[in-house]
Amino acid sequence: MKRIILFTLLITFFLPDIFAQEPEKSRKERREERQEKRMEEVKNLVENRTFAFIPTHAMPLGGGSIQLSYTFEAEVRGDSIFSYLPFYGVAYHIDYGGRNSAFDFSLPLENYEMEKDGNGYRIKLEVKNKMDYITYSLFVSELGYATLNVTSTNRQAISFYGRIEKPERE
Repeated sequence: MKRIILFTLLITFFLPDIFAQEPEKSRKERREERQEKRMEEVKNLVENRTFAFIPTHAMPLGGGSIQLSYTFEAEVRGDSIFSYLPFYGVAYHIDYGGRNSAFDFSLPLENYEMEKDGNGYRIKLEVKNKMDYITYSLFVSELGYATLNVTSTNRQAISFYGRIEKPERE
């Protein structure tokens, strides 16, 4: 008899807790929530002009895809760009004794244009680097995947594929 009373008391106390729990979200709902959160994060990064482009692949004009390490990046902070990207291709004119990559610099932006596209954002950055005029044309999807096309007056064009992230240092 004591066992029955004890059992009913336990059920009375714990049964409402079991049924009061929220049902678990499905895999699809969790993915949609992550995507919405990521879309909001990308929107804030682009609109605040504070983001880092992390390339995963380089596509030189005359060759195939080259997989890159994660040490390369191009970071935009306000009115400046901090670029550390490799260059593969033909250089028409280089500085005498120049050992650094053409896209390894920290300079103020000459021009910054951003427009919302149907599927993401189009960003155009222009920089004057000594004797070179460099244009970074960046297409960023709503989820942060990005394509960067770099054109230069002294080098062949090159494209990079990667993603937009929050910069590590601000």
